[in-house]
Formats: sequence, C-alpha cells, structure tokens
Amino acid sequence: MQEVPTPVQRRAVWAWVAGCYVFQALPAAVRDEALPVALRNLGSADAGITRIQSALGLIFGFKVLMAPFIAAFRPRPLIVLTQASTAVLLLLAGCALPYLAESGGAPVVACLVLLSVVAAAHDFALDGYFVASLDERSRASHSGLLNVASKVGSVLAGPCLIGLAGMLIHRGEGIAAAWSTALLTAAGFALALSLINLRAFRDEPEHEADGMDVRSRLQAMGAGLRDLLRDPRLPAVAALILLYRASEIHMARILPLYSLAPLERGGLALDNETYALIRMFTAVGGLAAGGVIGSIVVTRLRVGNALLPLGLAMHAPLLAVTWLAYGSGHSVWTVGAVFFIEYLAYGAGLCALLLSMMKLAEGASAAVRYAALSTLALIATYLPGLWAGWLAQEMGYARYFLFSLALALPGMAAAVWARRHFRDA
Repeated sequence: MQEVPTPVQRRAVWAWVAGCYVFQALPAAVRDEALPVALRNLGSADAGITRIQSALGLIFGFKVLMAPFIAAFRPRPLIVLTQASTAVLLLLAGCALPYLAESGGAPVVACLVLLSVVAAAHDFALDGYFVASLDERSRASHSGLLNVASKVGSVLAGPCLIGLAGMLIHRGEGIAAAWSTALLTAAGFALALSLINLRAFRDEPEHEADGMDVRSRLQAMGAGLRDLLRDPRLPAVAALILLYRASEIHMARILPLYSLAPLERGGLALDNETYALIRMFTAVGGLAAGGVIGSIVVTRLRVGNALLPLGLAMHAPLLAVTWLAYGSGHSVWTVGAVFFIEYLAYGAGLCALLLSMMKLAEGASAAVRYAALSTLALIATYLPGLWAGWLAQEMGYARYFLFSLALALPGMAAAVWARRHFRDA
C-alpha cells in the first residue's frame, strides 16, 4: 500500500522547504558564480577558468547515474548528512586556500570535486522527498517558496561572497586569504542552515527506502530510458536542448570574465563589489521576472507556439552585449541595464525549454525520462566551457560575442523543428 503523506497542517513544511532549497543553491552558486571570479582574482586565464568550472559542472550533471544507489537510503537522514558534508567541504576548501602556492591547489580542487558529488546526491534526495512527501496541492502551494528560496541561496553564495572577497581585497588582505575568509563564511552559514533544517525535519514523516535492490532499480531505469529513446519527438527535443540556448550559454561562460577583465584587454574593468551588485539585481531579478513572463506567454500561446517567439526574444539582447564589447567607457547603469534585459529574456526562453522537456517526459516513466533530459540539459550547459575560454582568448571578447550570437541560427532551426511536435501542446 502506498504511504499517505502526513497532513500538511501538522507539519512545518514551509520551514524545511525554505531552508533546504536555500541550501541547495549554495554549492551551485559557489561553482558557477564565485569560482570564476575567485580564479580571475588569482590570475588564472580564461581558458583554465571555464575548463575547471565545466569539469565540476559535468560531474554534477551526471547525478542521474546515482539514482539507483541514492534510492537505497532513507531520504531525510541522507539530506541531513549531505548538508553537513557540504559545510565540512567548504570549511576544508577555505582552510586550504591560503596554501595554494605550496600545495598547487590540489586540496582545494579535491574539495570542489567532492562538493559536486555530494551536491548531486543532496539535490536528488531533496527533490525526491519534496515530491514523495507532499500531495499535488501542497507541492503547488509551496512551489513559489521553493523558487524564492533558491534565488536567495544563489545571492548568498554568489554575489555576496564575491562582494565580501572584494571588500577584503580592497582593505589590503591578500587575494587567497580574502577568498579563504569568504569560503569559511559560506561554510559557517551552511553549517548553521543544516542545523536549522535538522530542526525543521523533526515533525516530518519518515520515508523508508524503496526496498528494491540496485539491480532492480537499474532495470527500471533502463526500461524508462528505452521508452524515451522510442519516442519520435526525442530527436527534435534533444536538438532543442543542445542548440536553443547555445548562444546564451557560450556568452554566459565568458560574461563574468569579460566584466572583470581590464580595459586594455577589452573588458569592462569592474571590481568585485560592483560586479556583485550588478549581478545581484540583474541576474537574479532578471531571471525571476523572465520566468514569470515566460510562463504567461507559454500559457497563452502553448509550448509549441511559444518556442520560436521566446527564442527570438532571448537572443535579441545579445546584440546589446556585443555592442558593449565593441565600445568603451560605458557607465555602470548602462552595463546594468543591458545585463538585466539579457537575463530577463533568457529567463523567459528557459521557461519554454523546460516546459517542452516536461511535456516530453510525461508518462509512466516520467521521473526517469525527465532525469535523462535534465542530464542532457546540464551537459549542454557545461560542455561549452571546455572551449569557451580558449576561444575568447584567441578571438577577443567582441568577436567571441559575435561568434556566440551566430549560434542563434541553429537554435532557432531547432525551435522550428520542435514546434512541429508540440502543435497541440
């Protein structure tokens, strides 16, 4: 008999949803937001920065392969354990940073690799618990809180850490020491948050492991993947996943490095604090507002009809980013406005892509199908970083942005192809 979730009224669902989804955003923001800036401050070249970031992201992206093993554990203890482990790894990375010259950075890299693995296990367990422990109405009522919590976590572990490190550097602290303090601060916050979440979980119902062995879970996953591979819509949606955001992804990998690069290298020469402030209001606010706009457009036009107009809207602001790179002497307000419009349009276009993925995943093996599509999306997000930094170094920022903009053409072709499979969706 299927376990019936405890009524929501007797539980502090809001507490663990808020706390856990703030926590979930921390490792991702450290990897995607803080790490590139830290490496730039430490003098790393663009090619090395994007490769390290992409390698860590690809490790995280294969979390679907952990599913048969994670399901063998009870979700609540696993969530708490991975949160505590995240705090410890951030602590160890922060302690190792001042000794970069002596160690060559190996201990820090090891901590970041383990952090990606632990974060993948945490995300899979948390998302599964959110679905399994709440009924459909409760999931819907807490989805807004989930989204807000994720954005808050992204700000705390991204722009706030960047701003803190920049402030310490301007006060005369060494770069490695400043980033060490920032990571230790993140570790302290993660530890405090994990203790709060442990308390919030106290009144939650316990969910046992599924009772299946690993072989049975692998067989179930294989059946779901075979079902997905037989779907005639898969080639079009796979092309959409790989190409629809290609321009934006290539540009996003270089945008932080371009923002911090000196004027003589064609950059904007922003300091950490200014970049963090711009990022906080433009990226987080723009993506959130874009998601709302995208959902409204998709609701009115439906997924198939919304793909092309939202895709065109998503790529139009990239012209403004290219204009920034070909000019100089732009004010902070001009840069902020361009960044905000770019993230706003991207958030709207991303909404259409996610909903098309969900539409393809519908069916008896929806969880496995969507996990596979999400893995493909993560690969599409991080794989370009393996060559993006090198290309930007070779071409210069302005010409690299033009190259990124040209990738919109295959993306729009993929949108037209996918639209044929979702005319009634």
